[in-house]
Amino acid sequence: MRQHNILSKKVTLAEDVKAGQVISFSGHLATTGEQGKEPAGVSMYHGKKGEIIAIMLIGLIDMETANPLQLGDKVKINYGFIEKADDPAQAFATVSEVNNNSSVELVLNYQSAQATAPTANNDYPPYDPEMV
Repeated sequence: MRQHNILSKKVTLAEDVKAGQVISFSGHLATTGEQGKEPAGVSMYHGKKGEIIAIMLIGLIDMETANPLQLGDKVKINYGFIEKADDPAQAFATVSEVNNNSSVELVLNYQSAQATAPTANNDYPPYDPEMV
């Protein structure tokens, strides 16, 4: 799996997760639009409830997908897994490469992670995917 981790954070898991699932800052499997479970980053490891693991907040990462996606599609999160976002405001990431029908490369959305972070540092400049 090719990935470029630019920023990661440790979280305490509120439930069991598998590597590659999207996690909220509260440690839950993330779901776009669900209070307290907004997507923050992609789990780098498998983990059990109560364990501390790293999640990738900003960068490029390969992820599995159950539904075909196209280059440039915006994705949201449904219980830890990616799916196409109907509304760009819901976007957690953007498809930067389609590997096959079950795997895509994503550019994780810095603004989404920053906006949902309980202790976000708003001094960072806006994220520019062209800089990655």
